[in-house]
Amino acid sequence: MPTPDGTGPHAESTGQELVSIERARQLHEFTVQRDDASHHVGQLAQRAASYEEHGTDPEPPAEWPDELEWRPQRNEVAALVRAGALYQAEIDRLQHRLRRVIARIDQTR
Repeated sequence: MPTPDGTGPHAESTGQELVSIERARQLHEFTVQRDDASHHVGQLAQRAASYEEHGTDPEPPAEWPDELEWRPQRNEVAALVRAGALYQAEIDRLQHRLRRVIARIDQTR
């Protein structure tokens, strides 16, 4: 399933709805929870920034890691939706990390 781009069945969707649809797609398509946790602080946000700046470019930007597939988006909306979902993934990863830290602190009490 491609990233929603604000056309077709998603023509009336808000930006928030489009990003939520994309993030749900990521969670369904990949083992994202585990993959998200394996990234270092800021990596997902850096990937998001690449899609925000270069998302429709056919070739990946210079800073894009060779081991990751670059998936150019159909239009600017789809690129921003992909970026938004990756930013959300970074927030989710940080929140998960914070919950683990709090749980360890609670165990030492």
